[in-house]
Amino acid sequence: MRLHPGRILAYALAGLLGAVLALVASAPASFADLALARATSGRMRLAETSGSIWQGSGRLVLVDTGAAGENRSAVAGVAVPGRIDWNVRALPLLIGQVDASLGIEGMAQPVRVQGSYGEVRVSGGAVALPSVDLGRMGSPWNTLRPSGALSLRWENLTLRQGGLEGRAQIELRDASSAMTPVRPLGSYRVEIVGRGGQADLSIQTLAGPLRLQGSGSFTAQTGLRFTAEASADPAERASLDSFLGVIGPREGSRTIIKIGT
Repeated sequence: MRLHPGRILAYALAGLLGAVLALVASAPASFADLALARATSGRMRLAETSGSIWQGSGRLVLVDTGAAGENRSAVAGVAVPGRIDWNVRALPLLIGQVDASLGIEGMAQPVRVQGSYGEVRVSGGAVALPSVDLGRMGSPWNTLRPSGALSLRWENLTLRQGGLEGRAQIELRDASSAMTPVRPLGSYRVEIVGRGGQADLSIQTLAGPLRLQGSGSFTAQTGLRFTAEASADPAERASLDSFLGVIGPREGSRTIIKIGT
């Protein structure tokens, strides 16, 4: 039986479509690393991935972007303790919608990620992490080599056209640094308020001999601009004097810390 050329073309297209769908369905979880790197301008990556791009897991890494640019085969940075799991629904993507759930070890329940390519909404959540070494995040962290117990809490967040709307809170408890024997230096809270194209940040001291207070902002155009003042409690002033001299210029009893300004 002789097949009509149009039917042959239809069969070929159907076979090609089936092959493409099979390839997409079996896409490895490492594809999620490429997508995350592109969405965050290389600031966040996924390491030790397993599973597929639709349902998988990996370790979230906050990247030292300078080192990452030198060696793309290795992800240099701070690996967030525990693994992150994701589950992405494929069908909504066909109409330009995102519907996924994310979970991290230590999180009470997964968060929901929904929206479109132009606007993504993340449900509120919280996660507590054991001691985290921040020394591999690049300057100035690689000099100070701070560590401490980290906790994050956020309300419903909206990411739209490179901007952020919503509130988040980061706490670093019992912080220490390899540059001083004083331990702990203190506990600190960072408040982040997204206002669309700009996110405002502030830091305050909860407890400890090293007192920090400051504020700043972040935009996609200018990056992070932050100014803080550091000082020591009288009882630890002599022990922290050299440390304060390293982290910034002195103005009397205060040390001024500036990032991006």
